[in-house]
Order: sequence, then C-alpha cells, then structure tokens
Amino acid sequence: MCAFEEGNAVRKMEALWAYQEAEVAKNAVENEIRTTPARLQLNKLHKQLKNQQAVIAKLSEDIEAYEQQLTKLTDQVSKLEARLQVESAELDTIKQDEESTAEEMTELKGDIERLNREISQGVREAKTLLGEIDKASEEYQTTARAANKAKKEYDTLRVQCEEERVARQGELDRHDEKLASLSKTVDPALLERYNQVKQHHVVPIAKIVNSKCGGCNMSLPMVMLKKIATTDGIVECENCGRILYGNE
Repeated sequence: MCAFEEGNAVRKMEALWAYQEAEVAKNAVENEIRTTPARLQLNKLHKQLKNQQAVIAKLSEDIEAYEQQLTKLTDQVSKLEARLQVESAELDTIKQDEESTAEEMTELKGDIERLNREISQGVREAKTLLGEIDKASEEYQTTARAANKAKKEYDTLRVQCEEERVARQGELDRHDEKLASLSKTVDPALLERYNQVKQHHVVPIAKIVNSKCGGCNMSLPMVMLKKIATTDGIVECENCGRILYGNE
C-alpha cells in the first residue's frame, strides 16, 4: 500500500473511531438517565405491579371457581335435603302402616342414613369452600390495596423520570447532532460493518494495546498486526469479532 492509500485508510478508521466515541458519550448520558434513583425505583415498582396484577387475576379466577363449586354443591345439598324430607315422611307413613314389612322399613332407614351422610359431607365441603373464598377474598383485597398504593407511587415517579429526561434532552440532542455530522465523514461500508458488529458488542471497535485486542485482551499474531497496518479495510479480532483499530 502506498503512503497515500495508507494515510487514507488511517483517516477512515480515525473517522469511525471518532464516531464510536461520540456514540459512547451519548450512551453514557442515556445510561445515567436510565439509572437515576427515581428510574431504578420506577423499574422496581413496574415489576412489582406486574406481579401484583398477576396475583389479583389469579385470585379472581380462584374465587370465581370456588363460587361456582359452592353453587353446584349447594344445589346438590338442597336436592338431597328434599329427598330426605320425602323419605322421612315416607318412613313416618310406613311406621303407621301395619302392613309394612320390617325389610321395607330397614331399607328406607338405610336410605335416610345415606342421605344424612351425603348432606353432612356436602355441608363440610361447603364450609371448606367458604373458608377458601374468605381466604382468597382477603388476599385479593390486601393485594389490591398494595397495588393501588404502588400505582400511585409509580405514577409520581414516572412524572419525575420524565422531568429528568426532559432536563437532559438538550444534551441528548447535541449528541445526536454530533453523530449525524460525524456519520457523514465515515466510509459507508465501514459504518455498515460497524453497525453489524454492534449487534454483538455495545462498543464495536477495540484499540490495539500492547499487541492485544483492547476488547477481549487476546494477544494478536504478528501477521494480523501487519495486516492491520497495511490493509485498506476492516480487520476483526478472531476471538471476539470486534473491529481492530491499530493506533500503536
């Protein structure tokens, strides 16, 4: 490569490096905005609210299911009680009927005992369901109150976070203007490859420091160092894939 071509290659990489530095500077500001105490608390509350809303939805489903079971069980018990009333009346009739047999009376008493057991079991199950409904309802109310409190705090913090961002918007705009200006000085092919590498590395370009990649710290072979110094194109680290900037 002649001196002119080598100088042109250096200038291209210098322009791309300057673009990256401007982008890193903007990212630093954005990171500061994202990590203010208010923003961190907002993110925490956001997760908390999502969890609470999920709990509330689940409890609502549980309560509805319990109530449906209770309605079905209550209906079954009512029918059993109606049958018990009929069979109890029939037993009274049989007792007064001299022609009734002991076998008929025994069979009817067995039916009545069975109905009583089924009714008692149904009442116990109904009490259990009522307990589950009360428990779920109490948890629902407690969670709903906590979610309401968290939502009020969330809304207040969201306003504060927006104010913080607005206060630094001018700074972000200046970084955007600088990036737009610098992008015009960067070789389009280099910028395209830079954006591709950026999908895997926040900082796509690594300087060579002591014959090592400044990104992953891997020692670079001499043949690669010579290639970086003589080629008019992109050379990437074989280990991490970052674009190497030979400024030594």
